[in-house]
Amino acid sequence: MCGLFGCWSAAPIPLSPVLEALHGRGPDDQGEAIWSFSGGWLQLAHTRLAIQDLTAAGHQPMSSADRRFSIVFNGEIYNAPELRQALEREGVRFCSHSDTEVILEGFGLWGDAIWPRLNGIFAVAVVDVYRREITLARDRFGVKPLLWHRHEHSFAFGSELSALKAAGIPSRPRLDQVALEAFWQWGAVPAPRTLVEGIEVFPPGCVARWQIGQHFSRCQIEPYTSLPVDQLRPADLSYDDAVIACRDALGIAVSRQLLADVPVGAFLSGGLDSAAIVALMRQGSSTIPDTFSLGFAPADRGHRVVDERPLARLVAQQCRTHHHELVIGVEEAVAAIPDFCQALDQPSVDGFNTFLVARAAHRHGLRVALSGLGGDELLAGYPVFQHAWRFRQDPFAWGAWQAHLPWRLQQRLGWQAARFRRGSVEALAAHRRLHQADRWDGNPLGLTSTGWLTPPEQQLDLITQLSRLEIRGYMAHTLLRDSDAVTMHQGLELRVPFLDQDLVDLLLRLPSCYKIRAGCNKPLLIDALGDALPAAIVQAPKRGFELPFGAWLSVMPAPPLDAAVLGLPWITRIQSARRQFEIRGSRYHGWWQWHVLSRWLADWPELLQDVN
Repeated sequence: MCGLFGCWSAAPIPLSPVLEALHGRGPDDQGEAIWSFSGGWLQLAHTRLAIQDLTAAGHQPMSSADRRFSIVFNGEIYNAPELRQALEREGVRFCSHSDTEVILEGFGLWGDAIWPRLNGIFAVAVVDVYRREITLARDRFGVKPLLWHRHEHSFAFGSELSALKAAGIPSRPRLDQVALEAFWQWGAVPAPRTLVEGIEVFPPGCVARWQIGQHFSRCQIEPYTSLPVDQLRPADLSYDDAVIACRDALGIAVSRQLLADVPVGAFLSGGLDSAAIVALMRQGSSTIPDTFSLGFAPADRGHRVVDERPLARLVAQQCRTHHHELVIGVEEAVAAIPDFCQALDQPSVDGFNTFLVARAAHRHGLRVALSGLGGDELLAGYPVFQHAWRFRQDPFAWGAWQAHLPWRLQQRLGWQAARFRRGSVEALAAHRRLHQADRWDGNPLGLTSTGWLTPPEQQLDLITQLSRLEIRGYMAHTLLRDSDAVTMHQGLELRVPFLDQDLVDLLLRLPSCYKIRAGCNKPLLIDALGDALPAAIVQAPKRGFELPFGAWLSVMPAPPLDAAVLGLPWITRIQSARRQFEIRGSRYHGWWQWHVLSRWLADWPELLQDVN
């Protein structure tokens, strides 16, 4: 895992500030490269977190033997050994055993056919000096971040907003008002927008190529992969066979993601997904991994906050891991929030729990950790799946139930009942109580049925559609983005076995009836791995992981900015959020949201110059 940056400009820019901004992502090594072409300069920069091949042979930017291709790469390729063998059969000779060189040589031999072959997480830029081309590619689900800025006379990309900011890109940054409104309504900024106008999120599962000298409007973006739409029926695959297939595929995924030249640990909550990952880690390796779980001081636990350490401890004991428990009190939590907000890169209401666990793992010396992220989306683990299954035969009841979903749940799902599924952004805006005067240029967030579900996907059953909405909504825009930001800020690589390419294709094709059982959370996973887990984990109901923000916010210092910096209607909104929290501590969401946003804006004062 690493940090990357690249730009095309009329004159070279200093890269030292960029490398400093990306240092947390790559504390082990850094490098840069520069080329002069007619009309401008092309530059690459890279900071490295060494995971595979810890020697200098893994240095980036990395160039091919003939100097035609140069690459900067952030991520891990889990099937790199198999690809290396295939390339060696074609006569390729390697100078390292890093997966970076596998991508570099694979691109030189196969071109864009390399991207669908990669089973891993990645953001990549390749320069073809002979053809004067830059190619960008990103992994299937957007686990690794990639941002880009395209202007008439310049072009830049990077792992973080902070890197582009350090490079002075854009030259006059402006706050994206639509993205700001989206953050307030959703708790995170939905891609492709960011809070900085003109900087966009490069789409996952896509490849783009730009030839030096062309106008950037001619930079074509093409998908190289898609989710399967051929759904199996029970007649095609029995439940017992599906259980075996699930166990085998998940086992292979975990085994693949143990690939590293450094120790691999795990984040262990009291949930079924992380427990299954840890159990398979122990089955697939003789090495005893370090596991980490998070708990809270009894006096600080607030409404609906459950200490999951006892369940995590049972898993650690049965799997015989080196287990570490982190107990957070109010003083430590409050002291950590400024660093958390800086780590986020973009503000979000989520991710603080991952930040705390990652910090503990980093202090212990861990560099790679596995997570159970993605299990709920693929195995119908969220309560909404159970409700949808219950009402699937009664469209009237289903529509009525949707209309009364808690707004926070609708926010997390990223869609609003039947009206949203018909593609009505106006209905969504009305539901979110957006002000009519706010800028909604056409359909800026892409919230339409055609934007989230392809026509073939709209013909799938409801549970399968929900899985796709979760994957492309809350998981992509919040969970993956936050998890990567807060872990890489501390030089820790987070891997997500449930998003293994082969496993995802299997689970999305399985009949939905295999994933739902009355009174049972994730029956397919339980039947596949239940005998390897403590009974208490198997029998525990699905519980959300909520932090005691009510207790923490009550003693936190005031946010660094006043809502007046954003003008109306923000003054009214923030005042209302604070009153709601003061009346009842469990209504902390809006007040916490302003704390995070205020701290982020305080680090970007230039964005506020043209707001009022």
